[in-house]
Amino acid sequence: MVSELHRMGYQWVRFMPHMHMAYRVWIAPAEAFSGINPAFIPGDFEPSIQYTSASENNYFDWTDAKNDTARQLAEKFIKRFPDIVAQCQGRDWAYAGWLAELLGVLESEAGRLPVVVAEYMDPSGDRLKAVPLKSYWTPDGQLLGDRFFPLPPRFEHDPGA
Repeated sequence: MVSELHRMGYQWVRFMPHMHMAYRVWIAPAEAFSGINPAFIPGDFEPSIQYTSASENNYFDWTDAKNDTARQLAEKFIKRFPDIVAQCQGRDWAYAGWLAELLGVLESEAGRLPVVVAEYMDPSGDRLKAVPLKSYWTPDGQLLGDRFFPLPPRFEHDPGA
């Protein structure tokens, strides 16, 4: 969905993947993210929204999106979270490219999830030098070892971009 938002002109939207009893993803404007680790939100930031895998396909607790495509979710996100998207309109080709590459890796290596913060994960947050792609069981029953992916680029606010 985030990559769809990028394609729709909201390239200042970013995400922070983390684990806390379930896999979770915070979505917020780029300015919420750390200058040290641009995949990490160092504190509470408003506006932001969280998706949790515990809600399965009731994305953001929506009951009308169970079968939506990523594009349809992005369209609903724009309508339902205007405070977030208002701060996300702009170009950030470096981050959009980073995300496209990350998605390609995740598609080709099923069984991995990016995580920047989790209980008992050390290092995490601003101390990470790369984004861990944590290993989980693959569909064919293999357990993969962790892999690391470069941190995303820092946000460079350019009002003319």
